[in-house]
Amino acid sequence: MKKISVFIYSMAGGGAERVVSNILPHLASKYEVHLILMNNTISYEIPKQIYIHYIENSNPNEGGIFKFIKLPFLALKYKKLCQNLGIDLHFVLMNRPCYVAGIARKMGMHGALIMNECSTPSVIYADNSLKSRINRFLVRRLYPLADLILPNARGNLDDLRDNFGINPDKMDILYNATNIPDIAQKSAQPLDEDGEFWLSVGRLDAGKNHELLIRAYAALGDYSKSLIILGKGPLQAHLQEVIDELGLGEHVRLMGFEPNPYKYMSRCFAFVFASRFEGFSNALIEALACGACVISTDHKSGARELLGDDEFGLLVPVDNQSAMQSAMQKVLDEPEVREKYRQKARIRSQDFDSRRIFSHLDKIFGKFLSEYDTMS
Repeated sequence: MKKISVFIYSMAGGGAERVVSNILPHLASKYEVHLILMNNTISYEIPKQIYIHYIENSNPNEGGIFKFIKLPFLALKYKKLCQNLGIDLHFVLMNRPCYVAGIARKMGMHGALIMNECSTPSVIYADNSLKSRINRFLVRRLYPLADLILPNARGNLDDLRDNFGINPDKMDILYNATNIPDIAQKSAQPLDEDGEFWLSVGRLDAGKNHELLIRAYAALGDYSKSLIILGKGPLQAHLQEVIDELGLGEHVRLMGFEPNPYKYMSRCFAFVFASRFEGFSNALIEALACGACVISTDHKSGARELLGDDEFGLLVPVDNQSAMQSAMQKVLDEPEVREKYRQKARIRSQDFDSRRIFSHLDKIFGKFLSEYDTMS
């Protein structure tokens, strides 16, 4: 049985981590899987047959320079660990693990190296801060050392090609793996909620742009349906101030983290997403899997790729409050539009079922494992 390293920063409750949790059971059915982490936070169930290792217990609040200086030392630890384990293939997710694995490759690490890119680096590192300059430098220098890079959307592939000089022949798209049967089961759980409601789910930060959504809802002037926002984050107090300022305290609710957002998604009047940027949104895929009518900004990356030209949901320009309000009004005024998108939603979500994504990933693994067998 071939030995696979799945290397990610942690298994905390983020989008990339959720994708890994969805794909691990499939990997474990065919490979000896070693989950290698840089932080000991684990928020998802890990199959019992998977081995877990730590190359450090990183503090997420470490300074950027210290993180940069540590990279070669962590790379050496990662290389030695994988050498002792006899790893045949490295599947690496998130920026810092990719940097560590890239340096380990320069140090002579054996085995196929496949990196997953689940963000748009030119967007998240757009400013001219030292941190962003270092990250742009590391992406340019270290990503090309991989045998293959798997962006999770066409926009992210184009970004790596156009802004970081990555050869498109060394890339392939791997969409986010979603546990559709699990979502279906959880979406049917009881919900203690009276009346119809709009829904948004996401961290309360500037990137998710909840303030625009709240103001668009206020401009509708139709409060027969409340607005529920699930998620926690640094802007919670500010958003509550906006809600109070607009006199929406009885109509807009910030309900914090919800371990089962799917029971809300399956019952919402419409799922509304105002994000300024995404890698490839798990929340949108999950809303579709719950049969929701979706309204989303046409953010980079993946929204148009996921929803088409208004085929599976309504797209509006980023940072355009009036367009968001108009799309919400359209769904209110035209019940047949809402029903059309609800009917199409689950059909579209099947394209991201974890079994289908694993089948694609397994073919990629098989190709590179065969190539390394031939070389050795």
